[in-house]
Amino acid sequence: MALDLKAFFANAPKKQLYLLGGVAGAAIVALYAYFLMMPLWEEKGKFEDKLRKVQSDLQQKQLIAANRPKLEAEIKALEKQLDEALVRLPEEKDIPRLLTQINTLGQQNGLEFLLFRPGTPAKKGFYAEVPIDIRVEGQFHSMGGFLDRVSKLERIVTVSDIKITPLSAQAQRTDRSIAADLKATTYTFLEKGGSTDAPKK
Repeated sequence: MALDLKAFFANAPKKQLYLLGGVAGAAIVALYAYFLMMPLWEEKGKFEDKLRKVQSDLQQKQLIAANRPKLEAEIKALEKQLDEALVRLPEEKDIPRLLTQINTLGQQNGLEFLLFRPGTPAKKGFYAEVPIDIRVEGQFHSMGGFLDRVSKLERIVTVSDIKITPLSAQAQRTDRSIAADLKATTYTFLEKGGSTDAPKK
């Protein structure tokens, strides 16, 4: 068989030999590409996918890092606004002191309190309204001074349902000529799970 092949190659035309050599070379290249190059191409594709993912993650983190000072400044500004709002919106524990302050303002303006009755707080989401029924007697200008000072309190207090009536001739004195019924409403911040029990008088 070896002699036949040798004779074949010796007697075969050069064109046939070149063709046969080309086919054999192409077969070797194809086998090399299939068994060696294809796995490498697949591995290269996997690495390229991982590289794209890492680059995407890196870009997101770089964007976050670039925006961090701005975000921190915004957080600080919001915290400051919250602190300022909480000053005007007391917690439940601060309500008795606020009620005492309102009472003191009235007395300082020459009003006599005949009724000062905090009502049942009404929950309104993150805060509660605390209504206070008030009846006072005094001079008209004393009432005006009291309302003005209440409006300037650091805490939020709104006054509504004001009814002013003159006292009878028998009830009038030098320090009082009118009676006023009104409702003062203050507001309390409710922490998560906070109660809305009425404040102690």
